[in-house]
Amino acid sequence: MEALQAQAAFTGNRKNLVFHNPNYGMQWAGDKPIHRRWRRILKQAGVRYRNPYQTRQTFASSLLMPGELPLYIASQMGHTDTTMITETYGKWIRSGLNDDKRERLLRMYGRVAA
Repeated sequence: MEALQAQAAFTGNRKNLVFHNPNYGMQWAGDKPIHRRWRRILKQAGVRYRNPYQTRQTFASSLLMPGELPLYIASQMGHTDTTMITETYGKWIRSGLNDDKRERLLRMYGRVAA
């Protein structure tokens, strides 16, 4: 939330535009410049390359493992029902409740949110 609020200082007055190309102050023209920046960011962070689309899978699985409702996740991802969530991420729904994973994830998210 803080990141989006900070971003509003740059694009808050532009209709339906959250992120823009900072070089031109306009909407990104395609995804190649974003991918190049993404690669640089991951390299600087010391993280092996992952396609930006994979952030959707990380988002979904990291919410499912501690027990978030699949319908909520589906709505956040733009799906009309939970079919895709349960078919694609069903293993995370089950494994998220094993052992003490749920408690550990909730503690971790508590530290991040603080």
